[in-house]
Amino acid sequence: MDGKHIRIVPPPKSGSTYYNYKNFNSIVLMALVNSNYEFIYVDVGKNGRLSDGGVFEYTEFGRKLLAKKLNLPDTNATVNNMNYKDLNSEKRIFNYRLSRACNVVENAFGIISSRFRILHTPINMQPKNISYVILAICVLHNFLRRRCNAYISPTTVDSEDTDGCEKHQGDWRNNSVELVGLQPVNSRTATIREKINRDNYKEFFNTEGRVEWQDAMIRAGRA
Repeated sequence: MDGKHIRIVPPPKSGSTYYNYKNFNSIVLMALVNSNYEFIYVDVGKNGRLSDGGVFEYTEFGRKLLAKKLNLPDTNATVNNMNYKDLNSEKRIFNYRLSRACNVVENAFGIISSRFRILHTPINMQPKNISYVILAICVLHNFLRRRCNAYISPTTVDSEDTDGCEKHQGDWRNNSVELVGLQPVNSRTATIREKINRDNYKEFFNTEGRVEWQDAMIRAGRA
C-alpha cells in the first residue's frame, strides 16, 4: 500500500487546503496493489496537506482495519500464524523481500502515470470530479492489465536478473512524470507486538519462505 499526490488546480476560495509539503496543490490517491500490478483497493480525494499516516487513518480501509472489521483471516489460518501487517542472512533478507513487495506498488503508480497523460499536468476540475477521473483510470488500468497483453511488456516494469544479480529499471521510468509520494510519517518506537511480527517474517523469509536467489542478491549488495 502506498499513496501519491495527484496535481490539481485548486478550487476557488480553497486557500491552502490542498497545498502539500512539496509546495503544490493536490489530492491524494491511496492504493493497495496485488502482485499483478492491479489496484484492489483505492481511496482518492483526501487533501494534499495530510501526511501518509493521516491519509490512511481517514480512509475507509484504515478505519475498518483499526476497528478489526476487514474480515481478515485469523492468524491461525495463515502460514506459521503470521498476520497481514508489514512484511530481513536475516535482517538484510527481510529488507530485500520487503523492498521487492514495495516495488510492485511503485510500478503500478508508474504505469498509470506513463499511460494516462492527464496525470502529467494539474487537473482543472472540481475535486469530486477529479476523484471520479482517478477512479476511472484505476479501473481502466486493471481492465487493460487483465485483457491486453500489450499493455504491460516484460520491460515495462522493474525486473531482476536473478542469475546476474542485477536490477533493471522499467520503461515507465523514462516515459512518465513521477507522482510525488506522501509526506513521511514521523518515526516512532515499534511496539513489542510489531517487533515480534517483524521477527516472524524475518525467520520465515530465511527458512521455508525463502527464494533461491535471495542470498546471491544480498552478497551482491542489492539490499
